[in-house]
Amino acid sequence: MNTPAVKKEEWLTIAQAVERMPIPVSKSTVRRWIEEGKYGIVAGKFGGRLVIRADTLPDIKEDLD
Repeated sequence: MNTPAVKKEEWLTIAQAVERMPIPVSKSTVRRWIEEGKYGIVAGKFGGRLVIRADTLPDIKEDLD
C-alpha cells in the first residue's frame, strides 16, 4: 500500500527567522511584522514561545521599514 508523502512544516523561533532573513532585521521588527500581519508571515505559540512557519518568511531584498 502506497501512502503519499506528508510534507512536514518547519517552524522557526524568532531568532532563527532573523538569521535566515536576506537583510539584517531585529527580533522586535519580526515580532512587529507578525502583529501587523505584514508579509503574510504565519506564526503561532508553541510551548509559550512564538514560532514562525519557515515557508512564510518574506523574501525581502531591501529594508522596507
